[in-house]
Amino acid sequence: MSTSNPWGESTEFFYKLTPDVIDEVVRSFGLRPLGRVVQLNSLENRVYEVEVSKYTNDFLGPQNLNAVVIKFYRPGRWSEATIKEEHRFLFEMQEYEIPLITPLSRDEQSVFTHEASGLIYTVFPKVMGRLKDELNKDEAIQIGRLIARLHNIGKLSSFQSRARFNTTDWLLSGLGEIEAKEFISNDLKKSYSYLVNLIHQSITPYIERLPVQRIHGDFHRGNILWGEQGAWITDLDDCVMGPREQDLWLLFPGQDEWSRDLQKHFLSGYHEMSREPIHVTPFLTEALRSMRMIHFNAWIAKRWEDPIFQHMFTLFATQNYWEQQVIDLKQQVALLQDHLHSGMGLE
Repeated sequence: MSTSNPWGESTEFFYKLTPDVIDEVVRSFGLRPLGRVVQLNSLENRVYEVEVSKYTNDFLGPQNLNAVVIKFYRPGRWSEATIKEEHRFLFEMQEYEIPLITPLSRDEQSVFTHEASGLIYTVFPKVMGRLKDELNKDEAIQIGRLIARLHNIGKLSSFQSRARFNTTDWLLSGLGEIEAKEFISNDLKKSYSYLVNLIHQSITPYIERLPVQRIHGDFHRGNILWGEQGAWITDLDDCVMGPREQDLWLLFPGQDEWSRDLQKHFLSGYHEMSREPIHVTPFLTEALRSMRMIHFNAWIAKRWEDPIFQHMFTLFATQNYWEQQVIDLKQQVALLQDHLHSGMGLE
């Protein structure tokens, strides 16, 4: 039975993560670090690129690595069993030649625990590539084919340990974290809570009727790496049992004509590889957008005691921020109600 908590049971810190821990992890794979370590962009976990000497070893076989990427998972968020389930999905897709980055294995294992610190970690090969802020029509079609292939594999089995995407956990469960913050005025808490509950009531009948399967869960442009041979899928840390639509709207979340045109090309590529029809309607897009907006705030609130969150989201503790959040949710409620009253975009 899958867990429903999308944040994990507790918030813990990375105070036990020292340079010595990183060095020990690299050497445990039979690699020799060269002293260059770069912290990569990640708030939920801690991710480091480590340059290593170019030679093969008994652990990794014929691979000749220039660098590895070490991912230390936030303590208390995922269990080892949950992370292993993500990795099994990755390796399963690799068998079907889907271009994605899979972790390195040692003794047929890909999830490890550093004994002294208790931190769970994974080591990935460094893959060269770049991110793209914008996609052209051909790239949109290519990504459509790619995510359809991922979904084709995703429906072959089910997650047992990972979260299940639903409106209650993504909207209501985190609301208490927001309401507990003393820097938000009671009037704003009341308004925000009212709007969250209103959105929950409005969209739940439509979200809950969508079929669920294994999906990426966070498929935006920042999780697509472009190399010489095309696109690679990265970062399945948020993979869940959820509706396929969640993996489609994030790439083209805009409401302008250009975004809608790109989404049409994306869906044409998707339907080349998938026989199952799928429609990202205006109502469903706004419903999923509302869930993400609220979930994002709850995520920051849940992690607020972590110093890096206070450093990165300085406006989060201000009155102006929450006044704007209330305004934004009012706009979402209006959009959702317009679609519901008109019936446009529901099917």
